[in-house]
Amino acid sequence: MAQSERERCADWFRRFANAEGAESPRYRNWALAIADDDEVLDRIVTLPLAKRQPVLVLTCARVAGVPLRPFDTVRADFLALWKEIAQLARARATQTNDPRRCSPLLVALDRIRGPIALIEVGASAGLTLIPDRYSYIWNAPGRSIESHPTAGPSTVVLTADVHGWGASPPKRPHIVYRDGIDLNPLDVTDESDREWLEALVWPEQVERLKLIRAAVALVAEDPRVIAAGDALAEIRGAVARARRAAPGATVVVSSPAVLVYLDPSARREFVTYCRRSKLRWISLDGRSVHPSIESAANDAGIDGEFLLSLDGVPIASVDPLGRSMSITNKAGLAPDDLDLIEFERIHWGPKPSKESLVRRVWSSSLVRYYQRLYAIMESSAARRYDPVLVKTFAQSSESRQRR
Repeated sequence: MAQSERERCADWFRRFANAEGAESPRYRNWALAIADDDEVLDRIVTLPLAKRQPVLVLTCARVAGVPLRPFDTVRADFLALWKEIAQLARARATQTNDPRRCSPLLVALDRIRGPIALIEVGASAGLTLIPDRYSYIWNAPGRSIESHPTAGPSTVVLTADVHGWGASPPKRPHIVYRDGIDLNPLDVTDESDREWLEALVWPEQVERLKLIRAAVALVAEDPRVIAAGDALAEIRGAVARARRAAPGATVVVSSPAVLVYLDPSARREFVTYCRRSKLRWISLDGRSVHPSIESAANDAGIDGEFLLSLDGVPIASVDPLGRSMSITNKAGLAPDDLDLIEFERIHWGPKPSKESLVRRVWSSSLVRYYQRLYAIMESSAARRYDPVLVKTFAQSSESRQRR
């Protein structure tokens, strides 16, 4: 028997509750309660399909004035305010404009020669159009990698757990031009748009809300006009504007978790355009969004549900909000093996605290640690990565053996 609209909507809310909604106890409670409430579902299915998205409905309920309490105590408010909720849902859209996505963006930009003309598809309020204005702290096993603007630490500090990054901090991108495209662009100088952007932060995410507010303040110092329109319809014009404004720059198109909203034929056309237009394309998408990228990730042994790719080549497995990354390298070292090499570079040789440090960071005995390190250092991948370090390690090992 075919599912009714109400049943499909209920399934959508249950899936949301048990997947991304698990990060918010309040939204999970609301979503599960709505999924079992026929009267509420009957109202939601009067919305266009795209506007029934659970996080959009729940955010609109908050903005309309439904108190953040257990759903059984606010159900009457939800029904009484349904007209306002529906109006908001028809007028607004979900826009995950999280500056933390600049961490994976920086990984890709590090591989691109500047100066850069940056174009973002799905730019929302433009919070990820200024990656050069943020500070970054990437936590790797046994070490921390920091990068700050030349003027000093930023008011926005983006932290991520990183595997597979080398010894040097990521280079600061030299961005000389910025442009954005969005179906429903937000203006950080408009109070109602700022309130909507903040409302999209889930109830318990206090630190994320602070981060959004700080990023909005930075964007407001030099606000950008984001072009309103469909990605496929607007991308050619945006690229042409970039080439006129910055003729010597490398045009970079960034599409963070947005192409999934295009139908498959439009998505293929967009990707084909990017690959044929002498520009660089950075994608942050779910694994199954681009079959060719998924296939390449499978061949390269890159796991994870979200992939960062450059020009269609997967370069990292990432958290969709940029909170963690596992990065590939040209030498062919596994991310964990590269981390071990860099850990040894920092904590070189025998030290009084080495054994306890190794146990804490690697959950390994010192003997097993060195067995693994020796095996890595003898590999051709390690020699490609850092021949000088490998040679120094070999000489040090021979010296210890002679002693």
